[in-house]
Amino acid sequence: MHMLTLSLDDSGSTMKKVPRMRGEQKDINSHAAHDNPHPVTAIPVEGFVVNAALILRGGSEVASHWRNPDLVPMPVARRTWRDLDFVGLWSTAFVTIFGWQGVSALLSMGLSVWQAIVCNFIAKLIQIAVVLSLGWIGAVWHIGFTVNARQSFGLWGSYVPLLMRIMLCCVWFGVQGITGGQIVSTLLSTIFSSYQHMPNTLPASANMTTKEFVGFVIFNIICIPFLYIPPDKLRVPFRYSLAISAVTLIAMSIGLMAAAGGTGPLVHTGTTATSGSKLGWAWIHGITTVIGGTVVGSTSQCDFSRFARRPGNQFKGQIFALLFFGNVIPVFGLLGTSAASALYGDVTELNLWNPPSIIQLWLDRSYDSPKMRAATFFVSLGLVCSMVAINTVENGISGGMDAAGLLPKYINIRRGSYFIMVISVVIQPWQITAKASTFTSVLSSFGDTVILGPLIAVFTCDYFFVRHQRVKLTDLYNPSSQSIYWFWHGVNWRGFVSWIVGAAPFLPGLASLNPSTANTIPIGLTEATYTGFLCGYVISFGLHYLINKVFPPDGAGLSDEVDTFGTFSDEEAEKLGVLKLETASEYPNKELTYS
Repeated sequence: MHMLTLSLDDSGSTMKKVPRMRGEQKDINSHAAHDNPHPVTAIPVEGFVVNAALILRGGSEVASHWRNPDLVPMPVARRTWRDLDFVGLWSTAFVTIFGWQGVSALLSMGLSVWQAIVCNFIAKLIQIAVVLSLGWIGAVWHIGFTVNARQSFGLWGSYVPLLMRIMLCCVWFGVQGITGGQIVSTLLSTIFSSYQHMPNTLPASANMTTKEFVGFVIFNIICIPFLYIPPDKLRVPFRYSLAISAVTLIAMSIGLMAAAGGTGPLVHTGTTATSGSKLGWAWIHGITTVIGGTVVGSTSQCDFSRFARRPGNQFKGQIFALLFFGNVIPVFGLLGTSAASALYGDVTELNLWNPPSIIQLWLDRSYDSPKMRAATFFVSLGLVCSMVAINTVENGISGGMDAAGLLPKYINIRRGSYFIMVISVVIQPWQITAKASTFTSVLSSFGDTVILGPLIAVFTCDYFFVRHQRVKLTDLYNPSSQSIYWFWHGVNWRGFVSWIVGAAPFLPGLASLNPSTANTIPIGLTEATYTGFLCGYVISFGLHYLINKVFPPDGAGLSDEVDTFGTFSDEEAEKLGVLKLETASEYPNKELTYS
């Protein structure tokens, strides 16, 4: 029986076949070394000997347009995250101003305090299932959302979910940057009296004051160095962010309750949705709202679970963060806001659900009090840390990962993150927040529940039930008909049909979010939108499974026989049935470092 070795010529641009008898395998290395200056190793794979020089070169030059160091599967050396690091990751979603506000929206839907707390808890249980299933792909195969989209939607088709997420990240980076700028302004006001009383020199059409604009600019400048940090190195900043944010929010809540002499009136709020139907829809709407609040972060799980030291390291951290911080911080937010209402007045009129509004009240009413200014300084400092964390990770870096997938040859995560920041300023987010609150509400529901829910379902079903948890990594970077992910001209129509059908029924009800048209929308369409994430997920999941049963894609269930990226440890390779090369220098990832 013949063995075959594939080798590169001196230019590295052509391949030649060199027949060898099985008994001559021991001479292959010396022969290849004579023809090729690159060190080579012969690796037997089902009747063939694959020259490691070919693997080192990474195949054809076309691959450079589909891969860069940030997109290839993570090498073992860059996978350093443990349980606590994933707690820190999720702290950017829950241990924040938005975590504080978690229960407020549910009370406005007619739920009582305790119903809202239970509703929030149920939503977190659903999120755990979604997050763990989606993140498992990244933990096992060490690829992020950008590359994962290629196996579900095709190499060219993957650009659609990428562009959608980039759009969402640009808008939210700007909108949350406005909130961060407001807190920076408060922080500076505690230090400089002149800043607190700074006259406004901007016209009314600017829809923000000079003071707010300066705070916005400074906040974005603060974000710049954090966007420079490679994502796999963020584990240490996450720990500091978690500690600072948790202490700040909990201490703020306790301080307000101490000042008010109790928890205030809100904790005794009863339900206003009395009938069975209204109460039922309030529960459904509340669960969907809670899930939608962090669903963009849920889609990013592959991006960060790929940094786990070993598959499963992400489980405990994610579960703890979702169940503990995802429930505790909203409760402290409720108690703190209730106490603030007892101290200052009407919650809605003074916007007391928003912590920046509370600390600004401290300055406006007691600026001459050194104790109050000191308290405001430390709280605002902690809130700035929280906002920097959520904006850089959830919007900047996550969006940068997607931007890197658009033009891998020219854009890495760092450049993509800065691109997101620049676009977020260009779109003038202060105009969006001032004139288009309806737009942000629609965008939140559109992107966070109606669209992303079915998208996550397609990813999850495709990996677990269509491909049976097998991924052919090399084909994810091979833009040709030889790739099993090429489908039809680089587009997997199955994924798009499943996604669109799952989302379409819930789009018309979004019009109810516009006050000018809310009364003209049938209640059925509005209620259908309330179920957008849950029902859309089920529809897309089930349809994707059926379509792939009837029209199975080529290569489903296949994976590489050789670890050509050097991404697996010995233990992982054995479990996956993948062969490893002998030395680290033979892997293409050896020279692919973050830049």
